Amino acid sequence: MHVSRLVAVLAAGAALTTGLAACGSTTPANGPTVAAGGVTAGPPTGWSDGGVTVAPSSLKCGQPAADPTRGITATSIKIGGLAFLTSANGSTMAGVDSGAKARFDRANDAGGINGRKIDFVGVRDDGNDPSRNVSEAKILADQDKVFAVVPEITASAGYLDTFCSESVPFFGWAINSGYCGNAIGFGITGCLTNHPQSTSSTYGVMIQSLFGGDAKGKTVALIGNDNDSARSGLADIKLQIQSVGAKVVYSENPIPDAGLADVTAVTSKIMTASGGVPPDVAVYVTDFASTTKLVQALAAAGFNGRQITAVGYDPRLAAAGFAGLQKSYTLLQWSPTEDTSSAGVRQLVADIQKYAPGTVISLPVMAGYWAADMFVAAATKTGRNLTVDSLLKTLNDNYSYYVDGAVPQSRFPLNHTAGVPCGSLVQLDGKKYDLTTRLSCGQVLKK
Repeated sequence: MHVSRLVAVLAAGAALTTGLAACGSTTPANGPTVAAGGVTAGPPTGWSDGGVTVAPSSLKCGQPAADPTRGITATSIKIGGLAFLTSANGSTMAGVDSGAKARFDRANDAGGINGRKIDFVGVRDDGNDPSRNVSEAKILADQDKVFAVVPEITASAGYLDTFCSESVPFFGWAINSGYCGNAIGFGITGCLTNHPQSTSSTYGVMIQSLFGGDAKGKTVALIGNDNDSARSGLADIKLQIQSVGAKVVYSENPIPDAGLADVTAVTSKIMTASGGVPPDVAVYVTDFASTTKLVQALAAAGFNGRQITAVGYDPRLAAAGFAGLQKSYTLLQWSPTEDTSSAGVRQLVADIQKYAPGTVISLPVMAGYWAADMFVAAATKTGRNLTVDSLLKTLNDNYSYYVDGAVPQSRFPLNHTAGVPCGSLVQLDGKKYDLTTRLSCGQVLKK
């Protein structure tokens, strides 16, 4: 793929960045209940819930299904997906279908789920259009009559009204608000948007890892796009950073959604943000193009600190030796393919090579694969008596999903209202990514 086309594809990182950052829509003045510096990195399972609890009865969409065996036969389970595979601006999650299909194909080769083969009808494309998001959801529920939607990875949450009223469970990467506050949406990294009671400590523990496990006193600049989601996202990230004892010296949203034309003013402010000198870390909650411009501008201005983005990981970038993000770090919410110590990662790579040969293992491919894996695990545990209601009972009764060393532990019902407080870091170095921080977790922070 030509680098210019790849950059257009990676514009999808704008939605991803919002999902990673905007774990809450309000920020109380008193900040998180954990003491500054009280959070430390731990393993990707067994992380603390920070005292946050969720009663299943408090969640929306918890009514019994009107058609609990929809999409189920004695020998098959019908599954379909919903994602933005195309869009007017080039932002896509292309590859989610290949990732999901590879996982489903392996399950079918192993005999299916408790004797039922997965009838995967593919992923419907909403074109990153809110109205199409609604109409494609209705087709999945009313015409295709799928048992569940896997994967669901869209910018819009218009699908939720249909899936809620018709009790359609869905699994995916929770970069939209539809995964939060209801009993039918299961994000592989929990609820990532618009929850006022909690946030995670993900950014804090990742920054902590860059300084030998001790970030106390380190200074951080937060830069965001000029929109409400990015503003609330920066407010949350500030709490996350404070939880490990670091200090936020700059937190602004100067980047227009239309794109950043001149980086001079922003660069100047960052370079003097810490009492006239640059901060130790710059964190971007910005679109791909603006992030690239700022990373380059700060490097040219002599910035020697760490720069962390959410949009810089794609093997095609490394293969092209992409100059725009060299030496920057990218935060991932699961393990990258570079972490070959994980049996789960090795299995993913083997499945893609076998069932989707030639597919580049991008973040969307991985998200589709892990969403499918999460569904397979839950449906298998539910047993032969599989219905919509029995599946949801399994999932919402202290259910835990974890792939050793590959995907951090998620817990339900807790993660219907909180993000999984975990991540990993890679650094782009020439034509390869270096794994700098293996998958690790902090804790959920109660606001």
